[in-house]
Amino acid sequence: MTFSIVARDERTGRLGVAAASHFLGVGRLAVWARPGVGAVATQAFVDPAYGPRGLDLLAEGNSPRYALDRLIADDPDQGQRQVALVDAAGAVAVHTGRHCYAEAEHWIGPGVSAQGNMLGAPGVPRAMVEAFLDAEGDFAARLLAALRAGERAGGDARGRQSASLYIVSANRAEPPVAGVEVDLRVDDHDDPLEELGRLVELHRAYADIGVIFTPGVVSGDRAPEDDEVAQALAALSRAAGLLPGQAEPLMWTAIVLARAGRLDEAAKASAEAVAANPDLGRFFDRLREQGVVPGA
Repeated sequence: MTFSIVARDERTGRLGVAAASHFLGVGRLAVWARPGVGAVATQAFVDPAYGPRGLDLLAEGNSPRYALDRLIADDPDQGQRQVALVDAAGAVAVHTGRHCYAEAEHWIGPGVSAQGNMLGAPGVPRAMVEAFLDAEGDFAARLLAALRAGERAGGDARGRQSASLYIVSANRAEPPVAGVEVDLRVDDHDDPLEELGRLVELHRAYADIGVIFTPGVVSGDRAPEDDEVAQALAALSRAAGLLPGQAEPLMWTAIVLARAGRLDEAAKASAEAVAANPDLGRFFDRLREQGVVPGA
């Protein structure tokens, strides 16, 4: 009832998994990854425990093939499962149980596996792998391209409802959540892949906004250094390009400029932010009282 992809990005070492389904909230059950360890997609008559158990086995240094064999051996309903794993080196293993509903199949490429069941046509996983390998752009764009190719090739035979995209860093992190780079879910939507694509663009914008949250740039006792201000303003300019007409990048631009002592520029940016969102007028009043944006 789902088509999915697990992959290692050969350029960065990041690990990712993406899925789409005519099922409410596919990301809650099917999509798993751990920084510097691996990624797992578990689906069909899904056992979500395959996700954390598979990642634990990979974290112990086992190969995806060994981890998958262990998962299957312990499962009396293995014939109803479909599961794929990729590890931090790009090794892949996949299982499509003999009782998975047709069309049910998988396709493996270098560092990537795509799989699906209840598919609208044969060949969906192969189309996904080929699209991933051929796609331009960053890792998120390539995973999204694979899902879109899967939908064009037949998708879920029952239709569309949810989609998910999850990417983690190449290196292990403690706690593991510190290495989660993308975690986006569309739980119920008429066109979940279109909505997921919109969220990916928003994620890129807010990742740029996140650059400014270095101690001293938008808060703290010290004034930001010139290079910090330049980096923050460049990131906010990129975010503004991705969020046309939205006040958030302008608001933070005003705060960065005010803290850098560039008060005339800060006043102009704050006026533009308030024009885009009048509620920010009261917010800037409070920041002036707090001494965060003197004169902005």
